[in-house]
Amino acid sequence: MHKTANYEQLSRDSFLERIARMYYVLGMNQQEISERLAVGRSSVARFLQEAKEKGIIQFHIHSDIENCRLSAMEKRLNRKYGLKDCAVFRQDDSAYSFEYLAGQYLNSILPTQGAIGLGWGRTLYAVGTQLHLADPRPGLKIVQLTGGSGAKEELVPAASVIQMWSQGLRGKPLLFPAPAIALNEDSRIGFLEEPSIQELMAEIRNVSAIIVGVGDSSDNATIITSGLVPGLTGPILSEKSVGDVIFHFYNKTGRFSFQELSTRVVGASAEDFMSIGLRIGIAYGLHKREAILGALQGGLLHVLLTTEQTAAVLLHE
Repeated sequence: MHKTANYEQLSRDSFLERIARMYYVLGMNQQEISERLAVGRSSVARFLQEAKEKGIIQFHIHSDIENCRLSAMEKRLNRKYGLKDCAVFRQDDSAYSFEYLAGQYLNSILPTQGAIGLGWGRTLYAVGTQLHLADPRPGLKIVQLTGGSGAKEELVPAASVIQMWSQGLRGKPLLFPAPAIALNEDSRIGFLEEPSIQELMAEIRNVSAIIVGVGDSSDNATIITSGLVPGLTGPILSEKSVGDVIFHFYNKTGRFSFQELSTRVVGASAEDFMSIGLRIGIAYGLHKREAILGALQGGLLHVLLTTEQTAAVLLHE
């Protein structure tokens, strides 16, 4: 009985291998394969998927940045935190900066049409400076996820991130004409009732992916040092949270935990954020260890771009 089962499995694998070779090596389409093997066309697609899941079909994508990535660490991070993908970049004597490598990775996965949403911060701005090397995407909208920081733009880049990315990708910028954080919840509601902002919120809810930085909750957190929220102090922030995405702060388990501030954020809500099908985070640095860990623990990110040093800490945790 055991031998029979092994034989049947071998026959199944051989059949899947045959279909894979016909499709990928011989260049036959699914209709041609279905006619050759007398199976339904939909079955061919199902067999190809099964071959991928069983490891009969494996992909190796060659690019200049592959040598700068640590695939073993990436696989471990994917398994440990349930990520769809991650990119861990070396910190040795590579001629490429983290920002350049992140830009090249994004160029390989970002859509050419539709819309993507962008968060704020100096990391995203720095990555944006390298996107002029990416393929042009004139059919892509670059949508600002929250309002801006006004006179504090230099400390809290928001609108400038959108402008930098849209210039690099040759896409269409959609700026958010409001402050990032309102005085109170009623004020936020007032902004969101504006027709132009309602149109932008509709765009935000239709983006196919979002790219965000990860903020920390220390005394040196940007939201503290910039004075963006008068009266907010490091102790208050760290008592309630370990980090944030687009000004929505969360605790060490990744649950949003600073509701009083979230209700003042003019732009994508925490619920809007979690409803996006692909959430990409770009973050590194030991000072952000707890913030990144919390985001991963809570499933806030599907994809993480980080450095070797940061990845090693996350794997140790």
